[in-house]
Amino acid sequence: MSLSVKVHRIVKERKERGEYIPLHSHPFFHCIYVIGGLGKIQAGAQVVEARRGLFLRIEPEVEHAIFGEDSMQSFDVKFSAQGAFLEPLSRLPLAIPLNGYEHALMINVFHLAIRGGDYAEALINARMTELLLLLLRRETLKDGVYAAPPERPGTALYPALAYIDRHPREMPSVSLLAELCGYTPAHFSTVFKQAFGCGPSQYLQEKKIARAQERILTADCTVGELAEDAGMEPASFSRMFKRKTGISPSQYLRRANSDVGINLTPDSPFRPKQEFEIPKRR
Repeated sequence: MSLSVKVHRIVKERKERGEYIPLHSHPFFHCIYVIGGLGKIQAGAQVVEARRGLFLRIEPEVEHAIFGEDSMQSFDVKFSAQGAFLEPLSRLPLAIPLNGYEHALMINVFHLAIRGGDYAEALINARMTELLLLLLRRETLKDGVYAAPPERPGTALYPALAYIDRHPREMPSVSLLAELCGYTPAHFSTVFKQAFGCGPSQYLQEKKIARAQERILTADCTVGELAEDAGMEPASFSRMFKRKTGISPSQYLRRANSDVGINLTPDSPFRPKQEFEIPKRR
């Protein structure tokens, strides 16, 4: 059995108190992932309080409306689906809280859309397919096995990982991290690479970039503030950010730090004639 997902459009939008999208429907799936703030979402006869981490799956042709209460920010993913899992997909609950891994998938979908380029559309479709299949598997098992984020590999590395999480502005030396785990620096680097597929320095850089990208999504900030948060000089931070993401942090800020609609398939029959299909109202 299979599930084929084709994402047409991704929207990031903030809705303040009193702002709303009136009742409407689409001939495709509309998924909403709340990344910050508070709001309410009506889908058919159901009304859900929308909080950070909640994923809402709205069926094609179901009337729905979105209301802001306290700076609600969300990703809206518009997609078509077909295959044997389509019928089970329709039985999923309207609202599902995502775990850490599923959250990372949604964030990655948006980052891929912002960057664009070769294979972005295929990767986005793959990420959304994986997310939906994980939700279907979780719902099928009904035992919560997949409700918690997957454990990190290499439990012996936990003291180093915990230190990195507690000190996001630092770039600790390999010697310090190795000492926390009771390893020599050389052995620590070997064990770390076996567990994560990269060395400690690259892992630290990836963590700083991921932290900056997520902050851009939910807060008004400057490149200087992002660099300060990473414990780096702005020039060094900008070079690292561009090397890791393919675009500069200033470009990323312009594209991601405001309401934005991204069409993934230019020839899609669902491509809107204006920037947003249904503009916010007050």
